[in-house]
Amino acid sequence: MKSSIPNSQFKNPVINWIDTRLPIFTAINEAVGTEHPTPKNLNYWWNFGSLAGVTLVIMIITGIALAMNYTAHVDHAFDSVERIMRDVNGGWLIRYIHMNGASFFFIVVYIHMARSLYYGSYKAPRELLWILGVVIYLLMMATAFLGYTLPWGQMSFWGATVITNFFSVIPFVGEPIVNWLLGGYTVDNPTLNRFYALHYLLPFVIAGVILLHIVALHRFGSNNPLGLDASVDKMSFYPYCFVKDLVAWVSFGVFFSVFVYFAPNFLGHPDNYIPANPMSTPAHIVPEWYFLWVYAILRSIPNKLGGVAAIGLVFACLLALPFLSLI
Repeated sequence: MKSSIPNSQFKNPVINWIDTRLPIFTAINEAVGTEHPTPKNLNYWWNFGSLAGVTLVIMIITGIALAMNYTAHVDHAFDSVERIMRDVNGGWLIRYIHMNGASFFFIVVYIHMARSLYYGSYKAPRELLWILGVVIYLLMMATAFLGYTLPWGQMSFWGATVITNFFSVIPFVGEPIVNWLLGGYTVDNPTLNRFYALHYLLPFVIAGVILLHIVALHRFGSNNPLGLDASVDKMSFYPYCFVKDLVAWVSFGVFFSVFVYFAPNFLGHPDNYIPANPMSTPAHIVPEWYFLWVYAILRSIPNKLGGVAAIGLVFACLLALPFLSLI
C-alpha cells in the first residue's frame, strides 16, 4: 500500500526527505526565502536588522570561547583576562572581537532604531514588533553592563559599585535588590559570580526574544520608505534582499576589522587595564560610550531618585511610543 506521507517540494532529495519528516527547511523558506514577500523599495537602512542578528551570533560564539578560559574570582579574573590576551592561542583576537563587538552591536541597533523611528515602523499594526525591539535593547544594556564588570579592572569594579547602588532608590524593595545583585553588602566575589552567570545567560534570552521579534515582523511584513502597506509590488526575500544583506555584512566586516586590528582599544577606557582596587577611586568613573545618554541624565539631575526615575520614564515612553503617535 502506498504511503500517504506528504512530500516536500525541494529538489535536493536529502533535504526533501528531511523536510517531509521535520519541516525546518519549509519554515526557513517561508521566513527568509522565496516564500517571504518583501517591498521592492527597501533601501540599505533596512539591512541593519539582519546585521544586528549576525553581530549577536559573533558575540555569542566569541563569548563562549572566552568563558572557557575565564576565571570568575576576584583574585584571578584580571589575571585570567591577561592570560587570554597573552597565552591562549588567538585569545587576543577573540577578546578584541568580543570587546569591540559590543560597541558595534550597539551602533547597529541604534541605527536600526533610528530608522524605525524615522520611517514610522513602530506604528500600527507593528506595535508589538517595536515593543519587542525595546525589550531587546533593555536586555542588551543589562548584558553589556554585566560583561563590562568581568575583566575586574578599575572601571569594572567602580562601575559595578555605582550602578548597583542606583537600585537602592527603589522604594521598599531597593535594598533587597541591591543585596541580591551583590550577593552581600559590598561588591565582592559573589557579585562577580552572579554577573558572570547572568552575562552568559542573557544573550540566549536575547536570541529568544529576537525570534519573537522576527515572528512579529513576518506577521505584517517590513515597512518601507513610503510607509505604505501595499500588498502589491513586492519581491521574494531570496535572492534579492539576501544579496543586499550580504553586501552589508561584508562592508560591516571590513569596517569592524579595521577597529579590531588597528584600534582595538579606541572605544574602551585605559583605567580598565588597572586591576580593581577598592581603596583607590578613579578620578572619573565613566561608562562605555553607549551608556553616555544614561550618564548624562544622571549627571543633569542632582537627585538620585529623580535621575533613576527619568531614565525609567525614557524607557516607558519608548514602550508606549506606538500608542502615543497620532499620525
